[in-house]
Amino acid sequence: MKKILITGGAGFIGSHIAEFLLNKNYKVGVVDLWESEEVKMFKKFPKFNFYKMNFLNLKMLKNILKNYDCLIHMAAILGTSETITTYDVEDVVTTNILGTTKILKLSKQLKIKKVLIPTTPDVSWLNPYKITKQAIEKLAQLFNKEYGLNVRCLKLGNIYGPRERWLEAALTMSAPFNYQKIIPSFIMDTLMGKNITIYGDGKQKSEYIFIDDVVQSFYLSILQKKKFGTEIINIGSGKNYSVIDIIKTLENVWGYRLKKRFIKMRPGEHKVQIKLDPKNLKKYLNYQLKWDLKEGLKKTLPYYIRQYHLSKKSF
Repeated sequence: MKKILITGGAGFIGSHIAEFLLNKNYKVGVVDLWESEEVKMFKKFPKFNFYKMNFLNLKMLKNILKNYDCLIHMAAILGTSETITTYDVEDVVTTNILGTTKILKLSKQLKIKKVLIPTTPDVSWLNPYKITKQAIEKLAQLFNKEYGLNVRCLKLGNIYGPRERWLEAALTMSAPFNYQKIIPSFIMDTLMGKNITIYGDGKQKSEYIFIDDVVQSFYLSILQKKKFGTEIINIGSGKNYSVIDIIKTLENVWGYRLKKRFIKMRPGEHKVQIKLDPKNLKKYLNYQLKWDLKEGLKKTLPYYIRQYHLSKKSF
């Protein structure tokens, strides 16, 4: 299990997993539409390969994937509201559901030893992203149970940390897709002298997971010797935070007072209270989250401060 291919590996979570594995002397391949700064940095590793392509090119992907033991399928069109307001719903369904189904079939055909796929918490939001992720989870369970593919889904909350993109990131990066994520948006808007935008009353709650805990969870799944079952692994602690809690913690860590503006909820979402039961994380991976919100934010802030200064220099 020393040869890992990551689709969508130029992005936030994928690049952190890739870097971690490269530092442990794994052979790592990344398939992505864009060459991020992290991908350029990874080229110093002799066991790294980058394939600039759409993973939906199955003929090309087959020639690549046959050289790897394990697939981490991160590639998808993301965005709670963006998959309604910005991206075509048919493209979202084609990429996320049909594309993942083809990936699962190809992995079965090539006898890939392990397949890992991230999914999202179960909420009743009606947006293409959530709908497709729920379908992906069921398809993975189907392929595990009925077709014998060793595939596992890891259910992620709101992941944060260095490298997560914000809406204006396209001004300084060549990323093909950008999304409005709460923590980078709050930091970058504050640095630019803007009011931060809060949807609804800010009392909606979710789990906020620092990226290092996510990387460890994927790594432990790679190391696991026992064959996967259809169980879903929640990457969480059972503790959630409201948007207001995030703001207060960020102000405490940073020493800045964030200026707020409240607007109505975005399309495709409504007020929810999300918690992730960590039982399977402990049972199957013998792991519990190491990073609390305060310490995670302390490690996250310097990246965005640096990006802000770099963006100023680019104009």
